[in-house]
Amino acid sequence: MNISPRARVPKIVAPLLLAALIVAASANPASAQDQSPEVNAAIDRANALVIQKQFQQALDAFREADNVSNHTCADCYLGMVNMECQLGDLPGAIDDAQRAERAAGDDRTVAAQALTVRATLLVATSSAPTDEKVKEAEREYRRALSLDPKHSIARFDLGMLLLQEGRDADGVTELKAYVSGPFANPRYVDRASRVIADPSRARALPSEDFSLATIDGETISKAGLRGKVVLFDFWGSWCPPCRESVPILVDLHRKFAGREFEIVGINSDMDEESLKSFISSNHMNWPEFFDVDGQIAGLFEIQGFPTYVVLGRGGTIEFRQTGLGPDTAANLTNAINRELAKTYTGPPPESAPPATASTHPTAAATPVNGADASSGRAASVPIELVFPPNDVENGDASGSIYRNEFLGLSYKFPSAWSSATPEVLAQLNQARSQQMQSAGATGSGDQPGPNGSVRVSFPEIIFQAAPDPHRRLPEVAITVAQSSASAQDSARKGAEDLKRQGMAILAAPRVITIGKRQFFRTDAEAQQADPPAWTAMIETTVGQRYLVTLEIRARSNQELDDLAASAQSLSISKP
Repeated sequence: MNISPRARVPKIVAPLLLAALIVAASANPASAQDQSPEVNAAIDRANALVIQKQFQQALDAFREADNVSNHTCADCYLGMVNMECQLGDLPGAIDDAQRAERAAGDDRTVAAQALTVRATLLVATSSAPTDEKVKEAEREYRRALSLDPKHSIARFDLGMLLLQEGRDADGVTELKAYVSGPFANPRYVDRASRVIADPSRARALPSEDFSLATIDGETISKAGLRGKVVLFDFWGSWCPPCRESVPILVDLHRKFAGREFEIVGINSDMDEESLKSFISSNHMNWPEFFDVDGQIAGLFEIQGFPTYVVLGRGGTIEFRQTGLGPDTAANLTNAINRELAKTYTGPPPESAPPATASTHPTAAATPVNGADASSGRAASVPIELVFPPNDVENGDASGSIYRNEFLGLSYKFPSAWSSATPEVLAQLNQARSQQMQSAGATGSGDQPGPNGSVRVSFPEIIFQAAPDPHRRLPEVAITVAQSSASAQDSARKGAEDLKRQGMAILAAPRVITIGKRQFFRTDAEAQQADPPAWTAMIETTVGQRYLVTLEIRARSNQELDDLAASAQSLSISKP
């Protein structure tokens, strides 16, 4: 888990965000396993708990599903791996990834995905390029590719691993095969091309640009930190090893005080006030960013908690470690001292502008609770969520038809898809409301509330369906928000929101007619995301009081167009 104090090479950098990889492992319909209703119900409960970041309870639910399946459910094991990474139990995650591969049986696709997950964890917890875990990870990547040559991300990972070991010729060969293959992700093609041109980049990866506002209103950016050695601490208060590591960080903060060194905490809790209390009581006197949406964690491709990333003076990733071990303090001290000893001859740091969207194509670091553009400091804006009436929940899915009497709505979703239960919808809406309140999300069309607050319409999910309830994509959902704005104005605002989320607008809001009713459709893509996603938002107003949105999310533009045909079945009888 730790790099040797005598090692003079940077720790190997695992190139893939593990959570996204696990999602991909369970997002392929071809890899779906037939399970009993009892197993599916337990997985549903686990997924709902994941959304609320109740990771220990989610882990228990995945274990329950595994027991009910008699240890034959690869999806259960992959869910357990994800939760163990969140909770800092990396050895347990490595073991359960191996069990997932065994549970996959003859399903070569799932087995390959489980092997890739395990290899990624082995790399993340390795001590040095000569660590036996690195050799084992290489074997697992090669096994994954032999089982499923289409699982191309394993080839990218393998190429990066070989380069980080100094095996440049072999690594470049794998990356070239990845770039020229038919299943390459554009996000990694760009990185692979840069590394092919200069293999040394694989051993000191440049960090992506970022600009963020801390919970105290300080603006921090990559350009503003130039010349400093920076330790990023990715953590969550729910994670036992994260809490245990606080004294180590406090000691590092004291030890390197007055030198060109900075600690920046990246926290993934859901409650900002509880976070502030924890930080204060534990004397964590360094900048902390409230990463409620996981944007910065995604930017740095965090596999588990805690993760420590050391940036050199020029902004390159020189060291990273996932998990807490007996040598963590010594490893971090040595990595920081090593980078401080290097002479910096690059450009001086820039004065950071107010925190804005990151230039990275798949993540945006935005100020918590908005920002005061004149000062760059976070401006706390309390929000009051305005919910639609309870009557909007009185819908029912029978067969492949969803009906909602209150709205006079019916919608035929794709046959053989499963609709979410009311319990799952309630969990999804609860998590969404917590995120909106934590982030202080406001926008055009919001109304002033009491005591300086802002009233924000809450888009309640009343229906959701997917080919399998445990798959992320594709899916369809219907939301209802209380709104007096026109559908056209709402669609324009929705397009702006999609842009702020880092999505590219493929087609601006335009009128489509379904039956005798006008709708506004907006298409967007996040092609660089993991997995890539294409979205269509189809909106109309009902009774001049409610905004009804059919949201379709797919894995390709073609799939989006195919699924969008189902919108023609959408019928709303009320004016």
